[in-house]
Amino acid sequence: MLKFKPGVKIAGVRPEIALAIHVADDIYGMNDIATCVVTSVTEGKHGFGSLHFSGAAFDLRVSNFKTWKQRHVVDELREHLTDEFDVVLEKDHIHVEFQPKN
Repeated sequence: MLKFKPGVKIAGVRPEIALAIHVADDIYGMNDIATCVVTSVTEGKHGFGSLHFSGAAFDLRVSNFKTWKQRHVVDELREHLTDEFDVVLEKDHIHVEFQPKN
């Protein structure tokens, strides 16, 4: 089940990110993770030049499942999304951004 953390803003999100959020939800479900929680999209504190502010990035909660499964989910996200996406396992979340290389 897909949920958004209270306070998450999606105004201005790119359509590619909306699609990737649904892919992430499917992958969480395939890995028996009951809830896929989006913790940040266009709001929040992020570094200078972050793609969150342009609606081209989102973060996912990982505290509800073990580290080995977090790495597996990241690998599956990379496999199911195009190479236009970067997927990074951070200390406390998965960061996904749409950043075409061309």
